Amino acid sequence: MTDTFLTRSQLLNALDTAKQQISKLEAELTSSLQAQATLQEDVQRYQGLFEHSGDSILLVEMLTERIVEANTNAARRLGYEMSELLQLTLDNIETDINAGAKCTWQSTYTGTFVYQCHYRHKNGSLIPVEVSSRIIEMGGHDYKQQIVRDNSLRKEVEAEREQLIAELSAFAHTVAHDLKSPLAIAVGYAELLVDEYTHLTEEKASAGLSAIARMNRKMITVVDELLLLASTRDMAEIPLEPLKMERIVAEALTRLTPLIEQHKAAIVLPENGWPAAWGYAPWIEEVWVNYLSNAVKYGGLPPVLKLGADVTPEGMVRFWVSDNGAGLPPQKLLLLFTKFQRLGQVHLDGHGLGLSIVQRIITRLGGETGAESREGEGSTFYFTLPGQRP
Repeated sequence: MTDTFLTRSQLLNALDTAKQQISKLEAELTSSLQAQATLQEDVQRYQGLFEHSGDSILLVEMLTERIVEANTNAARRLGYEMSELLQLTLDNIETDINAGAKCTWQSTYTGTFVYQCHYRHKNGSLIPVEVSSRIIEMGGHDYKQQIVRDNSLRKEVEAEREQLIAELSAFAHTVAHDLKSPLAIAVGYAELLVDEYTHLTEEKASAGLSAIARMNRKMITVVDELLLLASTRDMAEIPLEPLKMERIVAEALTRLTPLIEQHKAAIVLPENGWPAAWGYAPWIEEVWVNYLSNAVKYGGLPPVLKLGADVTPEGMVRFWVSDNGAGLPPQKLLLLFTKFQRLGQVHLDGHGLGLSIVQRIITRLGGETGAESREGEGSTFYFTLPGQRP
């Protein structure tokens, strides 16, 4: 047998080759470990995004429509335990997609379809949602990834927006009507005075000037009410205070003295004074001015107004004004405090903003407004305020 001996040079070469292979293996191992760490980070990042997404996320098997994975938000918002949700199909929770929800858009780049429909909560209620759906491939199988956004708040905002637009339209028509009528009368009298001044008697000229002044006062009243309406919207914090109602009512009656004298109205104040209540005096004075002026205008001939107050079992103070007018039919009584409604009594003085503003004021002060009336028996308008500091 012949022994084979390696030379020192051959041994060194073999050792170098082994070192190179070891270094290569170490580099490959390091690269593999780095790749595993990166993969682990990606998995954790995906899981974090999946679980902490503000939207609900579902993974749905294409062939069976079975929900195979979901994030916590999806289960919570639909009222299910995760184990319950993963036993359902998409058909169990998605409804009206064919009836009312066409795709709003399709991305040709990502293959994403976006549509609106309703998801059915476990308790049976329907939740308006917007769904972004795309097909993904995993492990040789196709799945639908559903990203579901709750549209309830947006629907509420849209409804409020539509209501606001309707209110603004009604408001604009009311203001235009209330300003146009006295303005047209004032312009008519002014043109008459310009054209016929030299031929008019002093009595007719004076009557025309008085009518112009009266119509201008009406327009000033409308402008004042608009400013008051703006103040009820703009004031973030209301300086509530115990009200000195006797003084507030006296101020309102003083402002209405010309109207009261014109109609020869009688005012009957409560014998036992006024109970304590909380509110904001400038606004409450405007409420009394509105109620009292309407009672004078729409009261009997002559008007007799009775003012009073009583405390409700709930601790609210109910202030009221009763008149001896013709009263209102039920259909008009229901419309009294509707925003910017008119009663069609165009032959009487008045405007359509007043009661809407009264309701806004009293609501902001924590009370309620209302009216009671029977045809032929007069009307009673009331408002309530807290008897103690809210």
